[in-house]
Amino acid sequence: MGGKSLAALAATAPSEGKSSFNENRDQNTIRVTNISEDTTEADLQELFEPFGRISRVYLAKDKETLTSRGFAFVSFVHREEAARAMEKLQGHGYDHLILKLEWARPSAPKDPGSSGTVFRSGYGKALAQDTKEKVTYASNLTTGTGVR
Repeated sequence: MGGKSLAALAATAPSEGKSSFNENRDQNTIRVTNISEDTTEADLQELFEPFGRISRVYLAKDKETLTSRGFAFVSFVHREEAARAMEKLQGHGYDHLILKLEWARPSAPKDPGSSGTVFRSGYGKALAQDTKEKVTYASNLTTGTGVR
């Protein structure tokens, strides 16, 4: 093992919930956009590996068709390698599209008190059958006043 025992390594490991690897991975992650729907994770691995060691490639895919949704995240082991990849591949033509790269922002932590899905499009909001008052017109749902 070369020097330190497992006990010594464990003693120097971060004691908080997240490991330093996960924190570094977030800091070393590039968000890649304007990817064609034909792109695969293997394609991205091949494109980015000349710049350094990659720890993870995530390609967002449509749940039904399993084709690319046009963006991905590539995480490098070292930030310097990620920065070099960004410098060289920003605006790079790939599969007839121009790639856009930016540092990935950490996703907002989920609120443990939330009840699950947040509806942004209007679907899933209160429907007439879910209200306590008697509804005679659909406009009652939006204005709060009813015509009786």
